[in-house]
Amino acid sequence: MSGEIKAKFSKDTRMAMLSQFLGFMLDAYDMALVLIMAPILVKVFSAPGGSESWQYIKIIFTYSITMAARPVGSAIFGHYADKLGRRGLLVFTIGGVGLMSLISAVLPTQAMCGVWAYVIFCVLRFAMGCFFGGEYAIGHTFAIEHSPSGRRGLVGGFIQSGFPLGYVFASLVFALISHILGSDAMLQYGWRLAFLTGVMPVFLALYIRKSLPESPEFKKAKALGTIEKAPFLSMFKPPALWDFVQVFAFMTGLFLTDYSVYGFLPNILTLGGRGFDATTYSLIYGFALFMAFLGYNFYGWLSDIIGRKRLTVNYCIFLILFGVPSYYVLYNAAIARNIRLAVLGATMAAMLKLAWGVVPAYLSERFPTKRRAVGVGFGYSSGALLGAWFGVYVWWAHSIPAIAAIEKQDMWLSPAVILTIGAMITFASLWFSPETKSVQLSDVGADDPAIDGCALPAEAATQI
Repeated sequence: MSGEIKAKFSKDTRMAMLSQFLGFMLDAYDMALVLIMAPILVKVFSAPGGSESWQYIKIIFTYSITMAARPVGSAIFGHYADKLGRRGLLVFTIGGVGLMSLISAVLPTQAMCGVWAYVIFCVLRFAMGCFFGGEYAIGHTFAIEHSPSGRRGLVGGFIQSGFPLGYVFASLVFALISHILGSDAMLQYGWRLAFLTGVMPVFLALYIRKSLPESPEFKKAKALGTIEKAPFLSMFKPPALWDFVQVFAFMTGLFLTDYSVYGFLPNILTLGGRGFDATTYSLIYGFALFMAFLGYNFYGWLSDIIGRKRLTVNYCIFLILFGVPSYYVLYNAAIARNIRLAVLGATMAAMLKLAWGVVPAYLSERFPTKRRAVGVGFGYSSGALLGAWFGVYVWWAHSIPAIAAIEKQDMWLSPAVILTIGAMITFASLWFSPETKSVQLSDVGADDPAIDGCALPAEAATQI
Protein backbone atom coordinates (compact mmCIF):
# COMPACT_ATOMS: atom_id res chain seq x y z
CA MET A 1 0.00 0.00 0.00
CA SER A 2 2.78 2.45 0.90
CA GLY A 3 4.51 1.77 -2.42
CA GLU A 4 1.26 2.50 -4.26
CA ILE A 5 0.83 5.76 -2.36
CA LYS A 6 4.41 6.77 -3.02
CA ALA A 7 3.99 6.09 -6.74
CA LYS A 8 0.95 8.36 -6.82
CA PHE A 9 2.86 11.24 -5.24
CA SER A 10 3.40 12.73 -8.69
CA LYS A 11 5.04 15.83 -10.07
CA ASP A 12 1.59 17.44 -10.38
CA THR A 13 0.99 16.81 -6.67
CA ARG A 14 4.31 18.38 -5.72
CA MET A 15 3.73 21.39 -7.96
CA ALA A 16 0.18 21.88 -6.64
CA MET A 17 1.59 21.77 -3.10
CA LEU A 18 4.26 24.35 -3.90
CA SER A 19 1.75 26.56 -5.71
CA GLN A 20 -0.59 26.78 -2.74
CA PHE A 21 2.24 26.95 -0.23
CA LEU A 22 3.38 30.12 -2.01
CA GLY A 23 -0.17 31.48 -2.17
CA PHE A 24 -0.82 30.96 1.53
CA MET A 25 2.61 32.27 2.47
CA LEU A 26 1.82 35.45 0.51
CA ASP A 27 -1.45 35.70 2.43
CA ALA A 28 0.39 35.81 5.75
CA TYR A 29 3.17 37.97 4.32
CA ASP A 30 0.72 40.67 3.23
CA MET A 31 -1.22 40.65 6.49
CA ALA A 32 1.96 40.74 8.56
CA LEU A 33 3.36 43.68 6.59
CA VAL A 34 0.31 45.80 7.41
CA LEU A 35 0.66 45.03 11.13
CA ILE A 36 4.43 45.47 11.21
CA MET A 37 4.32 48.73 9.25
CA ALA A 38 1.31 50.12 11.13
CA PRO A 39 3.37 52.87 12.88
CA ILE A 40 4.64 54.01 9.47
CA LEU A 41 1.30 53.68 7.67
CA VAL A 42 -0.29 55.83 10.38
CA LYS A 43 1.87 58.74 9.23
CA VAL A 44 1.42 57.93 5.54
CA PHE A 45 -2.38 57.84 5.52
CA SER A 46 -3.31 60.16 8.42
CA ALA A 47 -3.22 63.93 8.82
CA PRO A 48 -0.66 65.20 11.35
CA GLY A 49 -1.86 66.48 14.71
CA GLY A 50 -4.67 64.01 15.37
CA SER A 51 -4.98 61.46 18.14
CA GLU A 52 -2.21 58.89 17.71
CA SER A 53 -4.33 56.14 19.26
CA TRP A 54 -7.23 56.83 16.92
CA GLN A 55 -4.94 56.97 13.88
CA TYR A 56 -3.38 53.65 14.86
CA ILE A 57 -6.82 52.08 15.27
CA LYS A 58 -7.69 53.28 11.75
CA ILE A 59 -4.76 51.32 10.31
CA ILE A 60 -5.58 48.21 12.35
CA PHE A 61 -9.15 48.58 11.07
CA THR A 62 -7.86 47.93 7.55
CA TYR A 63 -6.66 44.54 8.83
CA SER A 64 -10.24 43.84 9.94
CA ILE A 65 -11.52 44.96 6.53
CA THR A 66 -9.28 42.39 4.87
CA MET A 67 -10.59 39.67 7.20
CA ALA A 68 -14.21 40.69 6.60
CA ALA A 69 -13.69 40.49 2.82
CA ARG A 70 -12.47 36.90 2.92
CA PRO A 71 -15.90 35.24 3.21
CA VAL A 72 -17.06 37.41 0.29
CA GLY A 73 -14.13 36.31 -1.85
CA SER A 74 -14.41 32.66 -0.86
CA ALA A 75 -18.15 32.66 -1.62
CA ILE A 76 -17.73 34.27 -5.05
CA PHE A 77 -14.56 32.55 -6.26
CA GLY A 78 -15.39 29.24 -4.58
CA HIS A 79 -18.85 29.23 -6.18
CA TYR A 80 -17.45 29.69 -9.67
CA ALA A 81 -14.56 27.29 -9.07
CA ASP A 82 -17.14 24.60 -8.33
CA LYS A 83 -18.98 25.48 -11.53
CA LEU A 84 -16.18 26.28 -13.98
CA GLY A 85 -13.06 24.61 -12.60
CA ARG A 86 -10.21 25.33 -10.20
CA ARG A 87 -7.14 26.02 -12.32
CA GLY A 88 -8.27 29.06 -14.32
CA LEU A 89 -9.63 30.88 -11.28
CA LEU A 90 -6.48 30.07 -9.30
CA VAL A 91 -4.44 31.87 -11.94
CA PHE A 92 -6.87 34.79 -11.67
CA THR A 93 -6.78 35.03 -7.85
CA ILE A 94 -2.99 34.95 -7.56
CA GLY A 95 -2.81 37.49 -10.37
CA GLY A 96 -5.21 39.67 -8.38
CA VAL A 97 -3.00 39.36 -5.30
CA GLY A 98 0.01 40.46 -7.34
CA LEU A 99 -1.89 43.39 -8.82
CA MET A 100 -3.10 44.57 -5.40
CA SER A 101 0.47 44.36 -4.05
CA LEU A 102 1.69 46.44 -6.98
CA ILE A 103 -1.03 49.06 -6.48
CA SER A 104 -0.20 49.17 -2.74
CA ALA A 105 3.32 50.22 -3.67
CA VAL A 106 2.11 53.23 -5.68
CA LEU A 107 -0.75 54.46 -3.47
CA PRO A 108 -1.14 58.21 -2.93
CA THR A 109 -0.47 59.51 0.57
CA GLN A 110 -2.40 61.82 2.87
CA ALA A 111 -0.15 64.68 1.74
CA MET A 112 -1.14 64.02 -1.90
CA CYS A 113 -4.91 63.68 -1.76
CA GLY A 114 -6.06 64.07 1.83
CA VAL A 115 -8.59 61.67 3.33
CA TRP A 116 -9.04 59.94 -0.03
CA ALA A 117 -5.67 58.26 0.47
CA TYR A 118 -7.04 56.33 3.44
CA VAL A 119 -10.31 55.56 1.61
CA ILE A 120 -8.39 54.14 -1.35
CA PHE A 121 -6.24 52.08 1.00
CA CYS A 122 -9.38 50.63 2.64
CA VAL A 123 -10.87 49.71 -0.75
CA LEU A 124 -7.60 48.08 -1.72
CA ARG A 125 -7.50 46.05 1.50
CA PHE A 126 -11.05 44.85 0.87
CA ALA A 127 -10.12 43.75 -2.65
CA MET A 128 -7.03 42.00 -1.31
CA GLY A 129 -9.18 40.16 1.24
CA CYS A 130 -11.51 38.98 -1.53
CA PHE A 131 -8.62 37.59 -3.56
CA PHE A 132 -7.13 35.86 -0.53
CA GLY A 133 -10.54 34.39 0.32
CA GLY A 134 -10.64 32.94 -3.18
CA GLU A 135 -7.04 31.75 -2.82
CA TYR A 136 -7.87 29.64 0.21
CA ALA A 137 -11.13 28.32 -1.20
CA ILE A 138 -9.68 27.18 -4.51
CA GLY A 139 -5.99 26.69 -3.78
CA HIS A 140 -6.32 24.37 -0.79
CA THR A 141 -9.02 22.40 -2.59
CA PHE A 142 -6.90 22.18 -5.75
CA ALA A 143 -3.84 20.89 -3.88
CA ILE A 144 -5.79 18.31 -1.87
CA GLU A 145 -7.63 17.08 -4.98
CA HIS A 146 -4.25 16.52 -6.63
CA SER A 147 -3.08 14.45 -3.63
CA PRO A 148 -3.16 10.67 -3.11
CA SER A 149 -5.63 9.60 -0.44
CA GLY A 150 -2.96 8.37 1.95
CA ARG A 151 -1.02 11.64 1.86
CA ARG A 152 -3.72 14.31 2.08
CA GLY A 153 -2.85 15.18 5.67
CA LEU A 154 0.83 15.56 4.83
CA VAL A 155 0.02 17.74 1.81
CA GLY A 156 -2.39 19.86 3.84
CA GLY A 157 0.11 20.30 6.67
CA PHE A 158 2.74 21.49 4.22
CA ILE A 159 0.58 24.10 2.49
CA GLN A 160 -0.82 25.32 5.82
CA SER A 161 2.73 25.78 7.12
CA GLY A 162 3.23 28.53 4.56
CA PHE A 163 1.30 30.87 6.85
CA PRO A 164 3.71 31.06 9.83
CA LEU A 165 6.61 31.18 7.40
CA GLY A 166 4.99 34.18 5.71
CA TYR A 167 5.03 36.04 9.03
CA VAL A 168 8.70 35.18 9.51
CA PHE A 169 9.63 36.40 6.02
CA ALA A 170 7.65 39.62 6.46
CA SER A 171 9.51 40.37 9.69
CA LEU A 172 12.89 39.63 8.10
CA VAL A 173 12.21 41.65 4.94
CA PHE A 174 10.94 44.64 6.89
CA ALA A 175 13.93 44.49 9.25
CA LEU A 176 16.33 44.30 6.29
CA ILE A 177 14.76 47.20 4.38
CA SER A 178 14.56 49.31 7.54
CA HIS A 179 18.19 48.60 8.37
CA ILE A 180 19.39 49.54 4.88
CA LEU A 181 17.21 52.64 4.38
CA GLY A 182 16.72 54.06 7.87
CA SER A 183 13.56 55.42 9.48
CA ASP A 184 13.26 58.61 7.39
CA ALA A 185 13.53 56.77 4.08
CA MET A 186 11.07 54.12 5.29
CA LEU A 187 8.50 56.86 5.82
CA GLN A 188 9.18 58.44 2.42
CA TYR A 189 9.37 55.39 0.13
CA GLY A 190 10.57 52.34 2.07
CA TRP A 191 7.03 51.20 2.82
CA ARG A 192 6.39 51.13 -0.92
CA LEU A 193 9.36 48.81 -1.45
CA ALA A 194 8.07 46.53 1.31
CA PHE A 195 4.71 46.14 -0.44
CA LEU A 196 6.49 45.66 -3.77
CA THR A 197 8.36 42.62 -2.46
CA GLY A 198 5.02 40.81 -2.30
CA VAL A 199 4.82 40.85 -6.10
CA MET A 200 7.90 38.73 -6.75
CA PRO A 201 6.65 35.31 -5.49
CA VAL A 202 3.47 35.83 -7.53
CA PHE A 203 5.35 35.26 -10.78
CA LEU A 204 6.58 31.86 -9.62
CA ALA A 205 3.10 30.87 -8.44
CA LEU A 206 1.61 32.02 -11.77
CA TYR A 207 4.14 29.98 -13.74
CA ILE A 208 3.42 26.84 -11.70
CA ARG A 209 -0.35 27.18 -11.89
CA LYS A 210 -0.41 27.77 -15.63
CA SER A 211 1.62 24.59 -16.13
CA LEU A 212 -0.64 22.40 -13.98
CA PRO A 213 -3.64 20.43 -15.29
CA GLU A 214 -7.15 20.85 -13.93
CA SER A 215 -8.02 19.04 -10.72
CA PRO A 216 -8.72 15.34 -11.45
CA GLU A 217 -11.69 15.38 -9.07
CA PHE A 218 -13.31 18.31 -10.87
CA LYS A 219 -12.74 16.68 -14.26
CA LYS A 220 -14.40 13.53 -12.97
CA ALA A 221 -17.38 15.49 -11.59
CA LYS A 222 -17.74 17.32 -14.90
CA ALA A 223 -17.68 14.04 -16.83
CA LEU A 224 -20.35 12.61 -14.53
CA GLY A 225 -22.55 15.67 -14.93
CA THR A 226 -22.68 16.38 -11.19
CA ILE A 227 -21.75 20.07 -11.39
CA GLU A 228 -24.35 22.16 -9.55
CA LYS A 229 -25.94 25.36 -10.83
CA ALA A 230 -25.69 27.16 -7.48
CA PRO A 231 -23.05 25.53 -5.24
CA PHE A 232 -23.04 28.34 -2.69
CA LEU A 233 -26.81 28.27 -2.16
CA SER A 234 -27.01 24.47 -2.09
CA MET A 235 -24.56 24.47 0.82
CA PHE A 236 -27.33 25.93 3.02
CA LYS A 237 -29.89 23.23 2.22
CA PRO A 238 -30.12 20.13 4.44
CA PRO A 239 -28.35 17.76 4.68
CA ALA A 240 -25.43 19.85 3.33
CA LEU A 241 -26.27 22.61 5.83
CA TRP A 242 -25.33 20.41 8.80
CA ASP A 243 -21.89 19.75 7.32
CA PHE A 244 -21.35 23.49 6.94
CA VAL A 245 -22.54 24.23 10.50
CA GLN A 246 -20.13 21.62 11.88
CA VAL A 247 -17.21 23.04 9.86
CA PHE A 248 -18.18 26.58 10.90
CA ALA A 249 -18.08 25.60 14.59
CA PHE A 250 -14.81 23.72 14.07
CA MET A 251 -13.15 26.75 12.48
CA THR A 252 -14.61 29.22 15.00
CA GLY A 253 -13.04 27.25 17.82
CA LEU A 254 -9.69 27.00 16.04
CA PHE A 255 -9.61 30.73 15.28
CA LEU A 256 -10.33 31.52 18.92
CA THR A 257 -7.34 29.42 19.95
CA ASP A 258 -5.17 30.90 17.20
CA TYR A 259 -5.88 34.56 17.96
CA SER A 260 -5.58 33.91 21.68
CA VAL A 261 -2.06 32.58 21.15
CA TYR A 262 -0.51 34.89 18.59
CA GLY A 263 -2.77 37.86 19.18
CA PHE A 264 -1.67 38.12 22.81
CA LEU A 265 1.79 36.57 22.74
CA PRO A 266 3.40 40.00 22.08
CA ASN A 267 1.50 41.53 24.99
CA ILE A 268 2.47 38.74 27.38
CA LEU A 269 6.15 38.75 26.41
CA THR A 270 6.63 42.54 26.56
CA LEU A 271 4.27 43.44 29.46
CA GLY A 272 4.21 47.09 28.43
CA GLY A 273 7.98 47.48 28.76
CA ARG A 274 8.37 45.42 31.94
CA GLY A 275 9.11 42.20 30.07
CA PHE A 276 11.45 41.44 27.18
CA ASP A 277 12.81 44.19 24.95
CA ALA A 278 11.69 44.43 21.32
CA THR A 279 14.69 42.56 19.88
CA THR A 280 14.46 39.64 22.31
CA TYR A 281 10.69 39.47 21.94
CA SER A 282 11.02 39.38 18.13
CA LEU A 283 13.46 36.47 18.32
CA ILE A 284 11.21 34.52 20.68
CA TYR A 285 8.16 35.26 18.54
CA GLY A 286 10.03 34.20 15.40
CA PHE A 287 11.11 30.98 17.11
CA ALA A 288 7.48 30.22 18.01
CA LEU A 289 6.43 30.78 14.39
CA PHE A 290 9.18 28.49 13.12
CA MET A 291 8.11 25.80 15.58
CA ALA A 292 4.55 26.19 14.27
CA PHE A 293 5.89 25.71 10.71
CA LEU A 294 7.47 22.39 11.74
CA GLY A 295 4.46 21.44 13.85
CA TYR A 296 1.92 21.86 11.04
CA ASN A 297 3.87 19.46 8.83
CA PHE A 298 4.23 16.91 11.62
CA TYR A 299 0.56 17.12 12.63
CA GLY A 300 -0.65 16.74 9.04
CA TRP A 301 1.56 13.69 8.55
CA LEU A 302 0.40 12.18 11.84
CA SER A 303 -3.26 12.65 10.89
CA ASP A 304 -2.71 10.34 7.90
CA ILE A 305 -1.80 7.61 10.38
CA ILE A 306 -4.06 8.23 13.38
CA GLY A 307 -7.00 9.99 11.71
CA ARG A 308 -8.19 13.61 11.59
CA LYS A 309 -10.94 13.29 14.19
CA ARG A 310 -9.18 11.03 16.67
CA LEU A 311 -5.98 13.08 16.64
CA THR A 312 -7.70 16.45 16.94
CA VAL A 313 -10.12 15.37 19.67
CA ASN A 314 -7.13 14.35 21.78
CA TYR A 315 -5.38 17.58 20.81
CA CYS A 316 -8.37 19.58 22.14
CA ILE A 317 -8.10 17.72 25.44
CA PHE A 318 -4.41 18.68 25.51
CA LEU A 319 -5.36 22.34 24.96
CA ILE A 320 -7.92 22.29 27.72
CA LEU A 321 -5.41 20.78 30.15
CA PHE A 322 -2.27 22.70 29.21
CA GLY A 323 -3.51 26.01 27.78
CA VAL A 324 -3.47 27.92 31.07
CA PRO A 325 -0.14 26.41 32.24
CA SER A 326 1.48 27.43 28.94
CA TYR A 327 0.42 31.04 29.40
CA TYR A 328 1.58 30.94 33.01
CA VAL A 329 5.06 29.83 31.89
CA LEU A 330 5.21 32.63 29.30
CA TYR A 331 4.06 35.25 31.79
CA ASN A 332 6.58 34.25 34.43
CA ALA A 333 9.34 34.09 31.81
CA ALA A 334 8.56 37.69 30.84
CA ILE A 335 8.45 38.86 34.47
CA ALA A 336 11.82 37.25 35.20
CA ARG A 337 13.17 37.96 31.70
CA ASN A 338 14.25 34.33 31.60
CA ILE A 339 15.17 33.42 28.01
CA ARG A 340 15.20 29.65 28.53
CA LEU A 341 11.81 29.71 30.18
CA ALA A 342 10.49 31.94 27.38
CA VAL A 343 11.74 29.52 24.72
CA LEU A 344 9.99 26.69 26.56
CA GLY A 345 6.82 28.78 26.73
CA ALA A 346 7.07 29.72 23.04
CA THR A 347 7.44 26.03 22.15
CA MET A 348 4.36 25.25 24.20
CA ALA A 349 2.51 28.14 22.48
CA ALA A 350 3.43 26.69 19.08
CA MET A 351 2.06 23.32 20.20
CA LEU A 352 -1.25 25.04 20.98
CA LYS A 353 -1.61 25.70 17.24
CA LEU A 354 -0.74 22.25 15.86
CA ALA A 355 -4.28 21.36 14.76
CA TRP A 356 -4.06 23.84 11.89
CA GLY A 357 -1.95 21.26 10.09
CA VAL A 358 -5.03 19.10 9.54
CA VAL A 359 -7.38 21.86 8.36
CA PRO A 360 -6.88 21.72 4.53
CA ALA A 361 -7.33 17.95 4.35
CA TYR A 362 -10.16 17.79 6.87
CA LEU A 363 -12.23 20.56 5.30
CA SER A 364 -11.74 19.13 1.80
CA GLU A 365 -12.93 15.74 3.03
CA ARG A 366 -16.11 17.24 4.53
CA PHE A 367 -17.53 18.57 1.25
CA PRO A 368 -18.31 16.87 -2.07
CA THR A 369 -16.53 17.96 -5.24
CA LYS A 370 -19.62 19.79 -6.48
CA ARG A 371 -19.37 22.30 -3.60
CA ARG A 372 -15.92 21.64 -2.17
CA ALA A 373 -14.22 24.95 -3.07
CA VAL A 374 -17.03 27.12 -1.73
CA GLY A 375 -17.48 24.88 1.31
CA VAL A 376 -13.79 24.88 2.22
CA GLY A 377 -13.36 28.60 1.61
CA PHE A 378 -16.56 29.89 3.17
CA GLY A 379 -16.42 27.45 6.08
CA TYR A 380 -12.86 28.52 6.84
CA SER A 381 -13.27 32.29 6.46
CA SER A 382 -16.69 32.59 8.11
CA GLY A 383 -15.25 30.87 11.17
CA ALA A 384 -12.66 33.63 11.25
CA LEU A 385 -15.36 36.30 11.58
CA LEU A 386 -16.43 35.25 15.07
CA GLY A 387 -12.89 34.44 16.09
CA ALA A 388 -11.66 37.83 14.94
CA TRP A 389 -13.49 39.47 17.85
CA PHE A 390 -11.14 37.72 20.26
CA GLY A 391 -10.06 41.08 21.71
CA VAL A 392 -13.61 41.72 22.91
CA TYR A 393 -13.84 38.21 24.37
CA VAL A 394 -10.56 38.66 26.23
CA TRP A 395 -11.78 41.92 27.76
CA TRP A 396 -14.98 40.14 28.75
CA ALA A 397 -12.94 37.42 30.46
CA HIS A 398 -10.79 40.05 32.16
CA SER A 399 -13.92 41.70 33.57
CA ILE A 400 -14.75 38.56 35.55
CA PRO A 401 -13.68 39.39 39.14
CA ALA A 402 -11.98 36.04 39.82
CA ILE A 403 -9.82 36.32 36.68
CA ALA A 404 -9.04 40.01 37.22
CA ALA A 405 -7.92 39.27 40.78
CA ILE A 406 -5.38 36.72 39.53
CA GLU A 407 -3.89 38.59 36.57
CA LYS A 408 -4.38 42.18 37.82
CA GLN A 409 -3.17 44.56 35.07
CA ASP A 410 -1.31 41.86 33.08
CA MET A 411 -3.74 40.01 30.84
CA TRP A 412 -2.28 36.52 30.56
CA LEU A 413 -5.05 34.40 32.07
CA SER A 414 -7.88 35.99 30.04
CA PRO A 415 -6.56 34.85 26.63
CA ALA A 416 -5.87 31.42 28.13
CA VAL A 417 -9.53 31.19 29.15
CA ILE A 418 -10.68 32.13 25.64
CA LEU A 419 -8.26 29.57 24.19
CA THR A 420 -9.80 26.91 26.43
CA ILE A 421 -13.31 27.89 25.30
CA GLY A 422 -12.15 27.67 21.67
CA ALA A 423 -10.77 24.18 22.30
CA MET A 424 -14.11 23.14 23.82
CA ILE A 425 -16.00 24.42 20.76
CA THR A 426 -13.68 22.53 18.41
CA PHE A 427 -14.00 19.39 20.55
CA ALA A 428 -17.82 19.59 20.47
CA SER A 429 -17.88 20.11 16.70
CA LEU A 430 -15.65 17.07 16.12
CA TRP A 431 -17.79 14.94 18.41
CA PHE A 432 -20.57 15.15 15.81
CA SER A 433 -18.23 14.70 12.84
CA PRO A 434 -17.29 11.46 11.09
CA GLU A 435 -13.69 10.33 10.64
CA THR A 436 -12.58 11.41 7.17
CA LYS A 437 -9.02 10.06 6.84
CA SER A 438 -9.87 7.15 4.56
CA VAL A 439 -12.66 8.64 2.45
CA GLN A 440 -12.34 8.89 -1.32
CA LEU A 441 -12.93 12.50 -2.35
CA SER A 442 -15.15 11.45 -5.24
CA ASP A 443 -17.39 9.51 -2.81
CA VAL A 444 -18.00 12.41 -0.40
CA GLY A 445 -21.63 13.48 -0.68
CA ALA A 446 -22.49 10.59 -3.00
CA ASP A 447 -25.64 9.96 -0.96
CA ASP A 448 -26.84 13.55 -1.36
CA PRO A 449 -30.38 13.90 -2.71
CA ALA A 450 -31.01 14.90 -6.31
CA ILE A 451 -28.70 17.57 -7.68
CA ASP A 452 -30.53 20.73 -8.71
CA GLY A 453 -33.69 18.69 -8.83
CA CYS A 454 -32.27 16.10 -11.24
CA ALA A 455 -31.13 12.62 -10.29
CA LEU A 456 -27.67 11.50 -11.32
CA PRO A 457 -27.87 9.99 -14.81
CA ALA A 458 -27.61 6.21 -14.73
CA GLU A 459 -25.04 6.18 -17.51
CA ALA A 460 -22.82 8.54 -15.51
CA ALA A 461 -22.51 6.05 -12.68
CA THR A 462 -20.88 3.56 -15.00
CA GLN A 463 -18.05 6.04 -15.69
CA ILE A 464 -16.78 6.05 -12.09
